[in-house]
Amino acid sequence: MIFLVSAPPNDQGLAGWAATDWLALSALIVAVVAVPISILATRRWGNRRARVSISIVSVPLLPDGVREGTIEVSFRDIPVKDPHLVTVEIRNSGPRDLSSDMFDRGESIAIKFDQVFYGLTSSHGGVRTASPAIGTRPPEAIVFVRPALLKRREAWTFNAVTSGPVNVAIEAPLVDTDVVEARPESIGENGSDVVLTFSMFGLSIEYPLSLVRRVGKKNG
Repeated sequence: MIFLVSAPPNDQGLAGWAATDWLALSALIVAVVAVPISILATRRWGNRRARVSISIVSVPLLPDGVREGTIEVSFRDIPVKDPHLVTVEIRNSGPRDLSSDMFDRGESIAIKFDQVFYGLTSSHGGVRTASPAIGTRPPEAIVFVRPALLKRREAWTFNAVTSGPVNVAIEAPLVDTDVVEARPESIGENGSDVVLTFSMFGLSIEYPLSLVRRVGKKNG
């Protein structure tokens, strides 16, 4: 048998409440208010995943129609057949810094080229790379980007010389990070701003270079 016992009425109303009653009521109000605030914060910011935007631009270093053997491009005195300059940009486009701890098990980002790789010409943004030897062929033609801090809105960039237009596969072992393909801001809708200049017998000839953008990615 169950007995229900009700407390006797308190004629003093709120004035008869003890300090513990007020504390209990305050805690209840705080808890009730905190629930919708927590829900709204989760919807607004979520877990704040990082985001990395990667762009690849391949520029032929010789204009179309140039006969083979009339003009030669070499990299460190080694002739390059169908030379292309490839620019790789890795930009932190997300809401948080990308720390070195976010590289899963300390593994590097792998940039895989499907053409003969000759070497890096420049790098910017403090990117730390490890590149293969001159003349390395796929599948060993891989540039590794080592773990490091990439702050929000900053970017790592490097340029490489390859033989022929490339398709680039990207493996980015990053934790809690979305890896997306992005179009470089420096490229307009009408083509490239890059001009190749030849000087011969006191004459200068300029050729606009068409940009061929090829990229493939695999987010590991």
